[in-house]
Amino acid sequence: MNFYKDSGLGSVIMTGLPGTAMDAQTRLLIEKYGVCNFILFTRNCRDGPHALSRLCNDIRRTCARQGLDPLIAIDQEGGPVRRLRPPLFPDIPSAKDIATSTDPGHTIKELAQKTADMLNSMGINMNLAPVLDLCLQAEKNVLKGRCLGSQPETVAKLGRIYIKTIQERGIVATAKHFPGIGRVEVDPHLDRPVVDSNQEELSNDLIPFVHAIKAGVKAMMTSHVVFTSVEPSRPATFSKKIAHELLRKELGFKGLLLSDDLEMKGITVHDSIGQAATEGFAAGHDLLLICNHQDKVREALESLRQAIEHGRISSKRLNESISRIHRVVLKEDTKSPS
Repeated sequence: MNFYKDSGLGSVIMTGLPGTAMDAQTRLLIEKYGVCNFILFTRNCRDGPHALSRLCNDIRRTCARQGLDPLIAIDQEGGPVRRLRPPLFPDIPSAKDIATSTDPGHTIKELAQKTADMLNSMGINMNLAPVLDLCLQAEKNVLKGRCLGSQPETVAKLGRIYIKTIQERGIVATAKHFPGIGRVEVDPHLDRPVVDSNQEELSNDLIPFVHAIKAGVKAMMTSHVVFTSVEPSRPATFSKKIAHELLRKELGFKGLLLSDDLEMKGITVHDSIGQAATEGFAAGHDLLLICNHQDKVREALESLRQAIEHGRISSKRLNESISRIHRVVLKEDTKSPS
């Protein structure tokens, strides 16, 4: 028995690839471990559209031979965060450009259409966008140029347009970073930020995400940020109060929940990758991102296997995530009741 494949455990990991073509280590992850979800970076796209399309096709073929259906994701927000860049790929505006345009609603719809067409032509079926964080303190650093505004109603309206438009064209949208990191002052890539917002501020930050759920967003991403008003010491990545009680039970989200990259220093300066994977999954995440080092994928899977075998994570909990992943891949409805 191959536990990783037979149990479906490999499908709860989303990982990166080293280059512009299918490589032996990636093939091994698919064939031996059942890993079938991948995230693309600039390093995978530097040879242009034809090479990228070939890579995505190779991922799909290799997965299909194992009876697996992949999610192939990318960060194509526009502006400062876009993996497909000119001159090899069409240019797209930033969130800041959209927010300051004469008709933001029309501009963001055009952006979503253009992005969907671009991703579909490459064989990419998931975009890690839109950013629904409010333009507050974080706009000075980690979210510079990435926010749609400071007013929650405005961000909510533009987010809904983007989500509906891109998902109508077959691309899975991912609202991030739940429950809102507009108030962070430390970059989670570098350390673990703490947000001391009160309950009123948190409720304000949640408004765009509430609207995204009502719009039927298929995926949501958290971050490695501690929200003291919800849980004093655990980041959202490890917080069952955020991932399950707030997002699932209170707000009614039925879609796919992703962690941010577990290789960020917001995690690694405090926890091993194995511990982080186990904690994140136990908290309620369905897909755990490990973006750069594939040896870390094997470490995470081994820790998850042990947690399941020792009863710290139940088979029921694993099957819930596998079911959510399958529903998104097969484009079944995950819309929560309005």
